[in-house]
Amino acid sequence: MGGGDSSSKKSGEDGELSSSSQLIGIILLFISLCFDGGTGAYEDKLMAVHSVGPFDLMYNIQLGKTIIAGVSLLVLNQVHMFLQMCQEMGFVLVALGLTGAMGQVFIFVTISKFGALTCSIIGLARKVTTLVASIYFYGHHLNSVQIGGLLISVAAMVMNFVGKKGKGGPGGHGHGATAPKKGPAGIPEVHYRDNAVQGKIGDVELPLINSMKPITAGGR
Repeated sequence: MGGGDSSSKKSGEDGELSSSSQLIGIILLFISLCFDGGTGAYEDKLMAVHSVGPFDLMYNIQLGKTIIAGVSLLVLNQVHMFLQMCQEMGFVLVALGLTGAMGQVFIFVTISKFGALTCSIIGLARKVTTLVASIYFYGHHLNSVQIGGLLISVAAMVMNFVGKKGKGGPGGHGHGATAPKKGPAGIPEVHYRDNAVQGKIGDVELPLINSMKPITAGGR
């Protein structure tokens, strides 16, 4: 009797701990997605409005991450653990750094050429593809909630891609130059500015015909 009560109590505590852990995980995921979306939009603005190059932006962001990580190691007194990890896993850390740098290059070049929305769609497609491949190769089983979440992710990716394709046009990621205004014959309108020129015909300024001296036969 006592053993049964203790086991049921333990299972109840495990269930409450699992529910609280899932809630904390959902909140942290939501915060991460909010920061991720805001960062992508701000990077797009820096590149389009302030003409910041992708590699300059990448360098400054990674420099900021390095400073924050270094200060955190000093404050938390974990420098010795970091050095020990470098000694034990030196090659793995170098390989991880190189692959991460290559991924960052693709991310920032994609943002500079196509915008943050296209980069988000590509990242979501990569995550969904990795998830589906993991399910297929390792034989993971999904419940109804997980299947619904996967379908929602795929549907959101497709809708974002269709919306981006429908609004797409010349000028990169929406900051291209405005096309010149064309006249009735499809020829761009030209405006001449000269203080000595008088008279206007439509949008083109021309000299007055009456002010020109006519040429007659036998005289100049």
